[in-house]
Amino acid sequence: MKAPQAPRSYADIIRHSFTSLLLTIGLVIVLTVSITLTVDQLFRAQEQAARLSANLQTTQVSNFADWLTVNRGSGLNSHNTFILIKNADGSTTSFLPGARKIDTSGAWSVPFTHLIYIKNMGLYFSETLKTGQRTYLLYIGMHVLLGNLHVLIAVLIIAIGLSLLIGLLFVRRLANRISKPTIELAQAAQQAAATPAVTQPKLPQPAEPVEIHQLAEDFNQLLAAQNNRLQRERQFISDASHELRTPIATIRGNLKLIERRGDQHPEVIPESLGFIDQESLRMQHLIENLLHLSRADRADVDLQPLDVAKLARGVVAHYQPLVSQPLSLEAPETPVMALGDSDMLHQILTALLDNAHKYSPADQPIVVRLITTAQTVTLQVADQGAGIPAEDRTYIFERFYRVDASRSNQIEGSGLGLAIVSQLVKLNHGQIAVTENQPRGSVFAVTLQAPPKS
Repeated sequence: MKAPQAPRSYADIIRHSFTSLLLTIGLVIVLTVSITLTVDQLFRAQEQAARLSANLQTTQVSNFADWLTVNRGSGLNSHNTFILIKNADGSTTSFLPGARKIDTSGAWSVPFTHLIYIKNMGLYFSETLKTGQRTYLLYIGMHVLLGNLHVLIAVLIIAIGLSLLIGLLFVRRLANRISKPTIELAQAAQQAAATPAVTQPKLPQPAEPVEIHQLAEDFNQLLAAQNNRLQRERQFISDASHELRTPIATIRGNLKLIERRGDQHPEVIPESLGFIDQESLRMQHLIENLLHLSRADRADVDLQPLDVAKLARGVVAHYQPLVSQPLSLEAPETPVMALGDSDMLHQILTALLDNAHKYSPADQPIVVRLITTAQTVTLQVADQGAGIPAEDRTYIFERFYRVDASRSNQIEGSGLGLAIVSQLVKLNHGQIAVTENQPRGSVFAVTLQAPPKS
């Protein structure tokens, strides 16, 4: 089995790509120039052969001197040009410089051309001409072409080699320059990953390349979101520990009081037991809210069309006997359909009514309204309480956040109710917002999506 290829760096990939590109370009240039030069020389040889053939037709060459005269008149090099004459009686006369003999038995032709290679003599352009009783076999030497090609190819190879050497040095520098921001970004990410419990710093964000700049920006956004979650979790653990520590300390303090003074002062036992019961109930509510919040974080909800007006009428009718404030519902008599989960919407409305009840005077009304549009249904709970300062409205849906801690300590609650409501609203694909009520108080608005019209 073939071993998997080791991952390559930027520099390796760029060097390999550049080398392949340069070699390909060099090969294309060599082939293009060689083919162009060869074709040009072939056309030249064909023109020379045509002129020589015209001279041969007018001049009957019978000896070497006549051939030299015809050859020089055609402007050809007599050392690279010769003819063979096939006579009518089958004999062959050759006119070669230096009275050399020619053997064409081992020659081979280049397909689709007039080129022929003669052993020990080289490459020639051949042309056949018949005049009278004679057949002239004309051979024009291509030695100049081959010499030019050898020189040209050698020059191109040297040029490509030098270009490749200089290009690799340039590519190495370029690759290091390109990979440097990526390496720095990776090292910073490794350092950040090595300390997951610490708030992660921002990663370096180079100005270029643009892709690395965008990647670093995305990483920093991801780190910022992670830091926010980490900070919220730390704050959540700290607040939960604080909220649980208080009832536990009260319970243990009253138990110690019973142990120390219960025998001699039995009257402290009922009072201490009352405190223990009250604090244990408070701790139970806190744990239940934490469980609700945990389940809400992991819940998967199947939203169905439901009549929000009917649900609101049922909740208001059930809740009115439990509170002193007068409750009223402003909703159409016809069904108001929205997408949601019935149990969750029931819990949302109940939690908002609990919140309005806690922070409203006993004689001030609480109003539940339903406002509809073509795409949405908005459920409002308006109270006449002290209201929420504008600077606190952004944070009231966070876990354990309570407005005016000194006053909130006098009101029962764990600071988790609105956080649970916010999470339940998100699970129902809705939005929740809080605004100022007139003349005072707050309005909590939950906006849900209307079901698609069939």
